[in-house]
Amino acid sequence: MDLMERLGLFEPGQIDFGASAFTAALDAWRERKRALDLPRRPLVLVGAGSVLAAPFVEGCLKSCNVIALLDNAKAGTESFGVPVIGDGQLPDVLRANPEAIGILCCGSERALDHFRANWPAGVPLLFYFEVLALWPGVAEAGPSLDFIGAFQDLNSVQAAYDTARRHLRDSLSLKTLDAVLLYRLTWAPEVLDGIRKPEKAIYFEPDVMPLHDLEVLVDGGAYDGDTARDFAAKTQNRYGHIHAFELDPAVAAAFAAKTAQMERVTLHSVGLWNGPDTLRLQHRTDNGGRISDAGEVKVDLVALDDIDVGAPTVIKLDVEGAEVNALAGAAATIRRHKPKLAICAYHKHDDLVTLFEAIGAIRDDYSFSLRHYSPLAYDTVIYAT
Repeated sequence: MDLMERLGLFEPGQIDFGASAFTAALDAWRERKRALDLPRRPLVLVGAGSVLAAPFVEGCLKSCNVIALLDNAKAGTESFGVPVIGDGQLPDVLRANPEAIGILCCGSERALDHFRANWPAGVPLLFYFEVLALWPGVAEAGPSLDFIGAFQDLNSVQAAYDTARRHLRDSLSLKTLDAVLLYRLTWAPEVLDGIRKPEKAIYFEPDVMPLHDLEVLVDGGAYDGDTARDFAAKTQNRYGHIHAFELDPAVAAAFAAKTAQMERVTLHSVGLWNGPDTLRLQHRTDNGGRISDAGEVKVDLVALDDIDVGAPTVIKLDVEGAEVNALAGAAATIRRHKPKLAICAYHKHDDLVTLFEAIGAIRDDYSFSLRHYSPLAYDTVIYAT
């Protein structure tokens, strides 16, 4: 029985998040999960080698009854005196511990799908975001996971639902919206199974981001050049120019190295913002840094409107929560040229409100789509064309 059936809900695209029947069903579902009494049960931490989940794994090892770590790459070793096992040893561990619960700690699409497919039916398997939401304090979350509580706020979910639904028309976008919001309330990965797209398709799916010859890309949050290389491949190198913006000096150096053989690429070693500024960058354990007063490195920020990038035809923004600011700094460019937009909408709990409003305030003639590219909370993208 899938989550929709357990909650007694319609399929994604037909969920009324404000209905009393929905909130009652959600509360009952959460209570059934709490009844598992996780703090007293033996735990198997699945995919425990995840970098992002490292604080959670360490916190569980210190404070919970962890009987095994499932990590095929390190099978046969130990961590804090707990054995690390591989897939082949899992059945024996579970037979010896019939009350065991599995907790998924992995973050990649391949790992999550692998462990879910191979987990024995009938044995509870939770995701660690869900654990942190239902049993606060059971383990450390890590600074990168402070969004979990905010994403679970039902008022924020309702606001996102009401705002985004006014802008979305196609069936897949409406289903994606419902599934993403329901995932935030439950942290159950299966909620996303019917709508998530392949991770490699992000930003340049033909149905929502058709590409033509001589496209000019503004790549906000260019990282190590992964988006630029994908853009070049999907345009068969017939693009006009790529303007890449990366504010992290170390990451910008990686971009330069990995795109050195590409033509018509300009690296701007600054971040996109609503105007010129110098702020601090905080490094994180995942693949991004973000602006924070606690940051270790001073970085320069600019408005896209103040940079000569010609007439951009595509703007992609994955700037770790600075998307609204970056859009404000690109308002004149967007008004003048109406580039296609691919804007990440998962860094902040209210992105699905503020980003639609920000784009609509600049131009009111965009058509919107919503797609999701991850088995987790990451990689939800608003497309405007």
